[in-house]
Amino acid sequence: MKLHPFCTMNHLGLLVGVVACCSVWVGCNDPVSGTPPSNAEAKADSSWSTLTAAIAENPNAPDGYIDRAVWYAEQGDFSGAIGDLDLALRADSAAARAWEYKAELLYNARDFEETISTLNRCVANAPTSTACRLRRAELNIHLKQVERAFDDLNAALKIDNQLHEAYWMKGKLYEGLGNLELARSSFATAVEVRPDFYDGFIALGLFCASQGDPLAAEYYRSAIELRPKSVEAHYNLAMHLQERGGYTAALSTYDRITELDPSNATAPFNRGYIHLEYLQDYPAADSAFSEAIALLPNYQQAYFNRGLARESMDDLNAALDDYDAALRLQPDYTAAALAKGRVLKAL
Repeated sequence: MKLHPFCTMNHLGLLVGVVACCSVWVGCNDPVSGTPPSNAEAKADSSWSTLTAAIAENPNAPDGYIDRAVWYAEQGDFSGAIGDLDLALRADSAAARAWEYKAELLYNARDFEETISTLNRCVANAPTSTACRLRRAELNIHLKQVERAFDDLNAALKIDNQLHEAYWMKGKLYEGLGNLELARSSFATAVEVRPDFYDGFIALGLFCASQGDPLAAEYYRSAIELRPKSVEAHYNLAMHLQERGGYTAALSTYDRITELDPSNATAPFNRGYIHLEYLQDYPAADSAFSEAIALLPNYQQAYFNRGLARESMDDLNAALDDYDAALRLQPDYTAAALAKGRVLKAL
C-alpha cells in the first residue's frame, strides 16, 4: 500500500502516526486511491480513474482532491466528497475552493452548525475568500446577527467592490433596520455593478412598491426582460399595477401568467377579484373564479368570492352553494358565514 502524508486516521478512528496508519492498519484507505464507486456503472466511468490518476501524479496538491470531490458529489456520494475535500485541506489549509465547496455541500445538507464552523475556518485560513464571507453573512442574517453580517459583507466588499450579492444583502439588512435610504441605495448599487442581476431588480421593485413608488413597475419589467418566463416577476408587476388602479394592464399581465403557467390558480383568482371589486363585471368575475376553482378545487377564497359575484347577480341559490362550499373547506370562515346568513334571510 502506498504511503501518503495525509493519512492520519486508522479504521477505528484513532489518531496514529503516518507510517503506522498506512503500513500497519489494513483497513486504512489510501487517500490517493480514495473510495472506489460502489456500483458497476459508476466503476465503468473513466472519470473516476482519470481523477484518481491525476491525484497520484501530484498527491500533495489540493486541486486533484477537489476535482474528485466534485465528481463524488455529482454521483450523490456526500461522504466521498467531504472526505476528498478534507484531504485537499490537509494538503493546503489555504485552499479557498475546498473550503467554499465543503461549506456549500454542508449548507445544502442543512448541517448549519458544521457549515458555520467550516466558514469560520475558511475565513481564518483563506481570508480573501469572498464566497465564504458572503455565505457566513447569509447565515448570520438568518440568525439575526446583524452586526456580524455587516462585518462580513463589508470585509467582502473591501476584497471585491463589485460583489452584487453583498450590496443586495446589505439592502435587505438596511431595509429590516428601517434605514430606507441606504436600503434603496444598496439595491441600486447591486444592479449597477451587475446589470443582469434578476434578484436585484425584484428587490428594487418590491422596495419601491412598498414605498408607493411607481418606478417599481420599471424594475419588475427589467426583471422580466432578464427572465421573460418568470411567473414571480409577472405576478409582482400585476399586483403593483392592480394596487395603483391599472386594472387593464394588470388583467393583461395575469393573462400572461396563465400562458406561462396554465396550472396557476392565483392568476384567474386575481382577475376575478379585479372584475368583482373594481370593475363590477360580475359575469367576468364568476367565470374567473370558476377557472381558479377548476385548477384548485379546495380554493375556499375563490368559492367565497364567486358567491359574492353570484349574489350580486341575484343568483342567490348558487351563491349559497358557494358559501357552503367555502365553509366546508374552512369552517371558521367568518365572512362566508355572514354572507350565508345574509342570503338565507333574502331567500
